[in-house]
Formats: sequence, C-alpha cells, structure tokens
Amino acid sequence: MGLCMAGIDVHGADVAQREPFAFSEEQAAQLMTSVVSYPGVHGAVLLTTCNRTELYLSMEPDAGILPDELLLRYAASAPEKFPGNIKRGTAAAQHLMEVACGLHSQILHEEQIVTQVGQAIRRARQCRTADAVLDSLFRNAVSAGKEALTQVSVSSVPLSVSYGALKRLEQHLGALDGKTCLVIGNGSMGRQTAALLQEKGCRVFMTLRTYHHGETVIPFGITPIPYEQRFVQMESSEIVISATRSPHYTVRAKQLTQLDHRPRLILDLAMPRDIEPECSGIDGVTVWNLDQFGLDAAPDANAIAALEQIAAQYADAFQMWQNYRESVPYMQELKQLAAQRILRSTDAAPYAGTADLEQIVTLAAGKTVDMLMGSMKAQICPELLRQCCEKIKDRGRF
Repeated sequence: MGLCMAGIDVHGADVAQREPFAFSEEQAAQLMTSVVSYPGVHGAVLLTTCNRTELYLSMEPDAGILPDELLLRYAASAPEKFPGNIKRGTAAAQHLMEVACGLHSQILHEEQIVTQVGQAIRRARQCRTADAVLDSLFRNAVSAGKEALTQVSVSSVPLSVSYGALKRLEQHLGALDGKTCLVIGNGSMGRQTAALLQEKGCRVFMTLRTYHHGETVIPFGITPIPYEQRFVQMESSEIVISATRSPHYTVRAKQLTQLDHRPRLILDLAMPRDIEPECSGIDGVTVWNLDQFGLDAAPDANAIAALEQIAAQYADAFQMWQNYRESVPYMQELKQLAAQRILRSTDAAPYAGTADLEQIVTLAAGKTVDMLMGSMKAQICPELLRQCCEKIKDRGRF
C-alpha cells in the first residue's frame, strides 16, 4: 500500500495561486468520493484550510494516478502545472505530523490546525473514503497536534490567523480602543476575530444572514446587523473584516466606490477571497488578505525543536503500525512454512499424518513467530520478512 500527498500552502504559493484549490465542505466531499472510485485508490482525505490544501491518498503503487493531477482536475480554473509539492511514503506521514503540530502554519504553532486536521478525517469517515491507513495516519496526527499544544509553549496568547490580523492592525493603527469595526461573517473565524477586537476596546458589528434558521451564537457585546445592511454599516466603520465561506465576493469594487465614507482598512480572512481584488486600487482604502497576517517575531528555536520531536515521534509510531500491518501476511506464511519444515524433519517423520502432532506443531510454530515478532515490533520490515519466507521455501538454504 502506498501513501502519497499533494499540497499547496502559504509558504509556497500566494493567495491567488491557492484560491483555485479552495474547496467548500460539499466540494471536498464530492472530490473524495469521486477519487476513491479510481482503480487502485483505497482511501482519500482532503485537508483544506484558509492557508493550505492537501490531498492524501492511500493506493496501490501501480495505481497510475497522482494526487496533484486530481487536485488540478477538480480545482476551479487551475493552472496547467500544480504549484505545490508532492510527498510519498514516510515523507508524507512526517509532513502531516508537522502540519498538525503547527510547524508549517503561517503562524508557528497556531492552535486551529489541530481542529482542522480532525475535521478532515471526520469528513472522510462520513464520506466513507478513509481506509485503515489514512484513519491511523490522521489519528496519530491529531494526537501529535494535541500533545504539541499542551506540552510546548511558543506564546502566552492563543495564536491564530485572527490574532495575526489583530497584531497587524495594531502595528498599522496603534491602539484600537474606540474604533468602529464591521465583521462580515459569523463563522468560527469571524466570531474569534470579533471577540479579539472587542477585547481591545473596539465597537464591533457583525453581519447575520436573514435566511439562516435557528439560533446563531455571536460573542457577547457584539451588535448584530443583517448581512444585507453591511454597506450601510460600512459607511461609519473604520475597519472592515470579512471571513465567510461564500463562493462569491462579499465586497466588490463598484459597491465600495459608491460609498460616501469608505473604511480605511479592509481585511480579507477568507479563502476563496471575500474582497474583490480591484478594491485595493480604490483611493483611501487599504486591503489586506491572508498573506499579510504572519507574526514578525523570530521563532523560538527550542520550541521548534520540541515540536519537531513530537512530530517525529508520532510519524515513527505510524510507520511502525504500517510496517506491522503490511508484515502480517508474511508472518502468517512464516508460521505455515515453519510448521511444514518441522513436520518434514527427521525427528517428526515417524509421526507424520498424526492430527494431534500437526496441530501441536502448527500451534507451537505460530506462538514462536508471534513472540519473535512481538519482541522486535519496532524493527519489523515487510520486505525482509518476504525475503525470509522465500529463503525458507528454498530447501537448499533451510
């Protein structure tokens, strides 16, 4: 069984390059369900966040399909060549562990990635596209990420894209106390951003969709307004932040130019983007997207080393599990071959054909192999076991 991953993230591609590979939850489910119908593909998990898209496949080595080809096939207006990278086998497993530990996030050790990795495997389970290999891989990754959050301290405050955006605002504007802000979108990103702004003393308004049914929870003290009234509120807002899952722009240049009073800063925390790119050319308006929200502080070398150690530990655990799993057929063959050779030996010859003896020898050979394999579980190699079985079959080498 082969493991393969194709991914694109903020470190290797800008927001415009990543945008075609931004899939909604429904699109992600459709992609994974379609991918596992390809011959030789046993499992698929799509990890998609505001800063990365990664497709993990569990497949036969000769499946003849690569995850980057599939991402290009299902992406919206994708380029001819995939702008990301491909990793296979142990490198793919190691990469996911590092991602879950926050080593590849725009903000080192950011806390949301563990939840996003967990959501990816849950979605794949619901779609029935997560085979045993990918299920084990992602379970280890979630465990690695949780241990990283509890055992390693990079900052005294929670780190996230929202926090990075807030720090950028403070660097640009100074104190935020008393400023009026509009947050478009009441998902997890929008709520987190609104809460952080309110903590800084901002007066915060948040849009709600009128067609949404049921109770919508927004942070205490935030003033809700209908989504359709966002441009009215924008007239009196210094800062506008948009963080929705909409496939369409929430703010277009034409709408923005019609305002008598425009916001000074518009922050786009969405992927695909909420703010039409042409808005950045309007006089008096500064537009920032996801690429501008990293933290400037130098990373802690000790923290990075600790995170890398956790990632490596869980990558090794997954590799050991996979090696043992792939070795099971050879262990079964080894038991049978050992029992057969014992029964053919000189000492056992007079008792050949005795049912009790065959059962005892088969049981003893099986127990012996189990004890040997159990004592060297971390060193088991499927290829070496296969070679061992081949040598036993060769009577001249037994």
